[in-house]
Amino acid sequence: MQIIELELSHCNLYCPATGEVICNEETGMNEEAKSLMGYWVYEVYREPFIKNNKLEEAWEKLVSECEEAEERADEEDTELDEAFDLDTDRLVKFLKDYDAPNCIVYEITNCDFSCGPVVNTVWYVVNMNINKDDE
Repeated sequence: MQIIELELSHCNLYCPATGEVICNEETGMNEEAKSLMGYWVYEVYREPFIKNNKLEEAWEKLVSECEEAEERADEEDTELDEAFDLDTDRLVKFLKDYDAPNCIVYEITNCDFSCGPVVNTVWYVVNMNINKDDE
């Protein structure tokens, strides 16, 4: 999937195809948005919200492969191969490599100040081939 990186001072996101709210500052995340396939929040990226079954299966497979590789490395007392390190770089690679030509990932970083700088990144997977009236 294509990833569009944005740095915003707000957390308002609307689907360009349908106009529906995906996230806004007043109501928060709209998990019912038809175009939203899932999202990952930086602080808890290992626990995403995913509505699309195929995307969820692919993510669970990746997590399982990474956990198995980590266990093998621990058992063999060796270094974990970087390819299996489940970090945000691996998440971004997963999203780029995932085959969903009608979807776009919006990687949105919000910067705010509260007793110092606060930075948060969310990766939204949005299906651009959903019509406003699709059920």
